[in-house]
Amino acid sequence: MKNLIGLFILALIFCVPAMAQDVPKYEIGGGVAYRSFDQFSGTRINMGGWAAYGDYHIWRFINVAGEIAGTYNRNSSSGSVNKTNSSTDIYSFLVGPQLYPFGHAHKITAFAHVLFGGGYYTNHVNQVGFTPFSISYFGPVWMGGGGLDWKFREHWSIRLIQADYEQTRLLSGAPAQTNYRASIGLVYRFREK
Repeated sequence: MKNLIGLFILALIFCVPAMAQDVPKYEIGGGVAYRSFDQFSGTRINMGGWAAYGDYHIWRFINVAGEIAGTYNRNSSSGSVNKTNSSTDIYSFLVGPQLYPFGHAHKITAFAHVLFGGGYYTNHVNQVGFTPFSISYFGPVWMGGGGLDWKFREHWSIRLIQADYEQTRLLSGAPAQTNYRASIGLVYRFREK
């Protein structure tokens, strides 16, 4: 029995530092993003683009995360009289806590976050025979959700999915826009503790 307790204590002494080494100090990544945007008119548009993200480990399972994303929607219609081109762009800049409830010691790493910041909306309409029209708004944005990363190398992971609910208030006085976002990409982990 004493040998078993001694073996357990030795395993604990050697495993705890190994678990601590599996926590990255920094992570950066990027990939493709999809946004379902609730326009001010009540219609929803699909937008494709990119997302860049990073986080910094501060304590146990808690990181401070930041994300910058840009999504785009391009439309072109041609008729017998008018040809219309329109483009909608949305950029968001967010920061907040990101939690890793099961740590980084597994092949699949789950995370959840709530991020806050701002967003920039711009819409351009160009119709043949008319003066081009352009509007833009800047307002607060918050986003909550999470995702899964799959570690395939020592420092590299694939972001299998990140799915978020996003709320924007880009037009002052108008109701908030409820949006949905999803992204996939690659993550690189720096300096494991």
